Amino acid sequence: MGRKKKEIKMKEPVRIREKRLNDGNVSLYLDMYYRGARRKEGLKLYLVPEVNAAARQQNENTRKLAEQIKAQRILDIQQQGLVNWEDVKKSKMTLSAWVAEYTAEECGLSPASMRSKRNAQARVEEYLLYIGKPDFALADVDKDFCKGFIAFLKTCTFNNGKKTLSSTTCRIFMNRLAAALNKAVREGLIDRNPFKLLETKEKPQKQNAIREFLTIEELRTLIATPCRYEIVKKAFLFSCFTGLRYSDMLTLKWSEVHKAADGKTLYIEHEQVKTKNRVTIPLSDEARKWLPRRTKDVDTVFHQLRIASTTVEVVLDEWMQEAGIQKHITYHCSRHTAATLLLTLGADLYTVSKILGHKSIRMTEIYAKIVDKKKIETMNLVNNLFV
Repeated sequence: MGRKKKEIKMKEPVRIREKRLNDGNVSLYLDMYYRGARRKEGLKLYLVPEVNAAARQQNENTRKLAEQIKAQRILDIQQQGLVNWEDVKKSKMTLSAWVAEYTAEECGLSPASMRSKRNAQARVEEYLLYIGKPDFALADVDKDFCKGFIAFLKTCTFNNGKKTLSSTTCRIFMNRLAAALNKAVREGLIDRNPFKLLETKEKPQKQNAIREFLTIEELRTLIATPCRYEIVKKAFLFSCFTGLRYSDMLTLKWSEVHKAADGKTLYIEHEQVKTKNRVTIPLSDEARKWLPRRTKDVDTVFHQLRIASTTVEVVLDEWMQEAGIQKHITYHCSRHTAATLLLTLGADLYTVSKILGHKSIRMTEIYAKIVDKKKIETMNLVNNLFV
């Protein structure tokens, strides 16, 4: 009886390799070898230290994406080899795979921005299924595809089909896809971004959001009205006098509250969660009234603000009704209130812009227009009184 031949195991032409980075993350890349030719392809995918369940889940999703790209590369290599690999990669990349790769890149973005990228990715994948082309090639994205995607966004619903996407949300999702295509141009995968071929009227138009705010009289009424959660009242009113967002209230630390050189004035030096901009905000006597009492060995100022943000909005709504305020006031309206209050009292645009942490003074000018409108409405109250 002859010796059984040893089974020859074929080597995979593509392997996922790891490279440890100085920041503790691990970069994934593909090592491809086929018929004497070798290529390496960086995936721009990164594994993070698995410090908690969320990090482990993120790494699991990243590895799955890397395996999907690897499987596609194996098919591409078997069909067309590695000699003209850049051309092969260019022709074979699907839009879905490219958007997934773009979405996975964090680049120091805030959790909210990453969530926005993932939501936009989901809409792109929905559209590809809608047109029956889940494997639509990146190279085939043209002006008509972009127009179709925009039209699709305008029909998208959420909240069990009760609501459609706002023009602003459609614009955000369009810009996310456009950004992914811009990156594809820089990487040499496509020649140009077809979104740039669209006329302005063909794109979702930016809407001027209604910025509700509280007047001085309404603030006085609110201060005199009890709230079911005292910590919510303190936090909201503190934001009305500082302009801090809810996300910043959750992260504000006592170690960021300093005493000025005069020995009397307190000010905050804080890095904003959303923009990563550092703001310096002097605290007025009114703002200081709403600081909670400091808890020993706890650095977070509003550490008792532990209820969910949705619950905060419910509490605010109850509080407004109790105060007889008929406006739709959300927590973010405290920021609008801070801006309009300062401008009404004569603060200049530049100073208000710096307090709010705006990147451009144009953003602050919106509040100046609101104040001007209120001035006109006030002056018009005398109309027809002396006819």
